[in-house]
Amino acid sequence: MGRASDRLVMVLMGGAAALAYLFHEILQDSVGRWIAAKLAAFGGLFAQVTERAVSLSLTTALAAVVVASLYRRIRNEFEDDLAERLRPKLSCSFDMGDGDCRQTTAMRTGSGRMTSFRLKVAADRIGSVEGCRGRLVSIRRGHEAVLDGERLVLPIIPANALDATAKRIDARVPELLEFLQISDRNTIEVPTVTRANAISVKTLFLQPGDYTFLIIVSSPESATTVQPVLHWTGDYKTATVTLG
Repeated sequence: MGRASDRLVMVLMGGAAALAYLFHEILQDSVGRWIAAKLAAFGGLFAQVTERAVSLSLTTALAAVVVASLYRRIRNEFEDDLAERLRPKLSCSFDMGDGDCRQTTAMRTGSGRMTSFRLKVAADRIGSVEGCRGRLVSIRRGHEAVLDGERLVLPIIPANALDATAKRIDARVPELLEFLQISDRNTIEVPTVTRANAISVKTLFLQPGDYTFLIIVSSPESATTVQPVLHWTGDYKTATVTLG
């Protein structure tokens, strides 16, 4: 199977031939009469040959102009499509049934277990996206803002890595952005790298409700917004997270 560009050239060549024939059929009578009138003094045979040559040249030129215009339009569309494919883009997903998105481990203190919730961040493009970082901007309970006006940096795991806040994400190799931790003691933690001044994150989730996180995942050239929602009943066993 040939490349798309090869097939395009063949289609354009066939289209040019078809257009040339069509223009020839449309113009041959009028062109022939005009040429015959101009060259009547030179004799019928010369006029006929000249008429055919001029008619073919004119219709071929018209077909070439049309096909060239079409080719420029298609080429520009291909270039725009390629530029869009190459533009750095990010996509985020979350699935409670995905072991990467939700993972339970023993706490460092050795007492109890902690469930971590992580967004799966992928490079939605050809190649890699450099310098990716996640920021928690706000948290709402229903329509009430419980955290706002912040830019709290979230870690891309492993959280202790040097590039946890400026990660390169390769195509088809998603990374995990941690945004929430719930212990089996019903304590909630937001594992931010930077913390808001004079704010205890644990106190934000004292009441049951639906908590919507506004998170911006960005690189120097691109950004995407995602809104995971924590459905909190006060019991870690029934806590769930969905994407809003």
